Amino acid sequence: MIRPLLAGFAAGAALYACAAAPPPPKVHEVRMLGSTYSPARIDARVGDTLRFVNDDDERHAVFIPTRGFAANLGNQDANQVRDFALSAPGRSEVECMPHPRMKLVVTVR
Repeated sequence: MIRPLLAGFAAGAALYACAAAPPPPKVHEVRMLGSTYSPARIDARVGDTLRFVNDDDERHAVFIPTRGFAANLGNQDANQVRDFALSAPGRSEVECMPHPRMKLVVTVR
């Protein structure tokens, strides 16, 4: 009687552990083309990464001016790729200094 009870408890504990595990970190690819970020909005989690891919013929400057999240990834030439790890929850904007209308909104949970 105790053996089936223990087996049921172990199976339940294993299911709970699987359900409670957070999803693995994700890489969110952000393409730069025609002076736009695509996508223009990203919902992410702490631990995820933004991957900036410059598909354009011109240079872009990836800059995050939002207080508490500020970062400057610098100039990014055509065909360059840069990664940025998301380490804290909140909402921030990503801008391109030479192209002021080029914006990306990132919400991290």
